[in-house]
Amino acid sequence: MKANSEGLELSVSILMDDLVSAKEIALALRTQDVLAHHYQSLDEFWVATNIQIPDLIIIDVTKMSQGSIQFRNHPKVIDGTLCYSFFSKDSTKILIQSTLGLKPYSYLHLDSSLAVQVSVLLNRKKKEIRLEKELTEMELRVQRLQSRSQRFITERSEAEEFKAQFDFVKNICSEIEISGAKQGFTYALVQTLEQWEVVDGYGIFELNQSGQKLISPDFSKKKFHPFPSLWLGQINLDGIELFAQDMAVQVANDLFDKAPKLIKILGGKDHPDILLFITFNPENMSNFPWTLFEFMLSSSFRQLKLSQEYPKQVSQMIPSWEALDQMDRIQKTGSDSSDVRIVSLSFIPVCEVIKKRPQNKFFWSAFYNEVFLQLTGRLQKSTKISVMGPWQILIFIHKEKVEVDFHALQAMIKNLHVWKYFEDDSQILSEEMMPLLKLIPASSAHYLSLFEKDFQEVLMNSEAKRMILNEQNSVKRMM
Repeated sequence: MKANSEGLELSVSILMDDLVSAKEIALALRTQDVLAHHYQSLDEFWVATNIQIPDLIIIDVTKMSQGSIQFRNHPKVIDGTLCYSFFSKDSTKILIQSTLGLKPYSYLHLDSSLAVQVSVLLNRKKKEIRLEKELTEMELRVQRLQSRSQRFITERSEAEEFKAQFDFVKNICSEIEISGAKQGFTYALVQTLEQWEVVDGYGIFELNQSGQKLISPDFSKKKFHPFPSLWLGQINLDGIELFAQDMAVQVANDLFDKAPKLIKILGGKDHPDILLFITFNPENMSNFPWTLFEFMLSSSFRQLKLSQEYPKQVSQMIPSWEALDQMDRIQKTGSDSSDVRIVSLSFIPVCEVIKKRPQNKFFWSAFYNEVFLQLTGRLQKSTKISVMGPWQILIFIHKEKVEVDFHALQAMIKNLHVWKYFEDDSQILSEEMMPLLKLIPASSAHYLSLFEKDFQEVLMNSEAKRMILNEQNSVKRMM
């Protein structure tokens, strides 16, 4: 245990038999001025952590059980007070499946980047400890204010007002977390602000995928103010840096009738990931705890980001070849008597735009991570998903759930802002990239024919638009 540069003490324990790997981790920890306590047996660790809980435990996936003792049955694991990360190497990574159902802080793997993995892990934990201390200080401040206000009870108690505001902020952030897990943080935030009566208007700036541009999400809401995109001139690797924040404030001040309140939403970096601007009637919000609101919004945002880093259950996913086999089995038994209906979610329009603009980088991973986050959040757990390359996703839905899931897919498509996953979104705003959604018959041969037909229709529509545009330009020149 050592005091780090932030004045925090971080206690770390290692549970593993492999002394070579334990030494590698200990060396990586020592570069961060942290000395770890090493356990080789699960029962020894079990007793020790019942006496004193370390800030972080790194456990080898081979130590998930020892005789009748199961790591997952440890009281501190069950009540969520133990912070643990799982370690594996190539020969033991298959045992990661034994961790399903648990909620680890992270996963470490023995390779050349182990020191970097450990450094990132410790820095993240240090930030969380610091934020927990700040939250404790904030809670103590609330308690002091409540105690002091008891002497000044009048028609309107300051303590009761603050408590009401605290509960209000807490409820708002809880709603955003719940909705954000299914629809994304930004969309959940917009939905909440739209329904907040005291808010007159609001706008949002985020970094684009390359970190070189501030962009505003594309929403058609009554109170939402869209912002123009801002090129920053340099890459922002650690959130929206101060110079970029100043640029955003200038634009927001020009677009709103009155100076907006700036809320900085942080996701674990030194600088904010999202800048939220809000206008309101000062008379209604004179004592509103904006600092607390900013802090709890950031906490909800971080919670959602962390939840997306955990290994996802893959029970809904089926390989493409199994999907084709299943279609033929349904056809053979009779589509009408089958309990399953098949929906095609086609990204062919998006792929065609990407092909036409090879110089405009498209961030594939970020886009499909968002797609699958939305799918697994919105669809029923019984619904199966199969990826047919970057072009299409087949969705097998129980016939009793078709209406519910189909509406959920339509809502997802409506709120999927494809343009923001291009490096230069201004070049493709006029392009038609809406994903296509339709029910398809159960037949692999029929599906492959439809797949080819979808490509042809997209190309024909593109050619028709080009001819119409050329004709309009010819008419303008003649005039």
